Amino acid sequence: MTEIAVARIIGILLRKGFVQDESHHTMLRLVVNRRKTRIHTWFSHGRRKADDWLLSQIARELRLSKRELHAFLECTIGGEQYAQLMIDRGHISG
Repeated sequence: MTEIAVARIIGILLRKGFVQDESHHTMLRLVVNRRKTRIHTWFSHGRRKADDWLLSQIARELRLSKRELHAFLECTIGGEQYAQLMIDRGHISG
């Protein structure tokens, strides 16, 4: 079973073009060309680790396969490359 610290995931997403909104959850939304997109994910404040189930949910919300999510979190896929992938797949407009 894979577990990754939620704080690490949030830090990676913030470095790759996501912005953070605080409410009753921590929401992270992708920004491309200074515009917020529909691509987002969120974490409960009390959550410390992301298990396989949560990683699957994050992958779905970020429109990635689980393998692509791991590459994204390991910095094999960069922020600009991810944004271009989302444009190519039609999830956001460029």
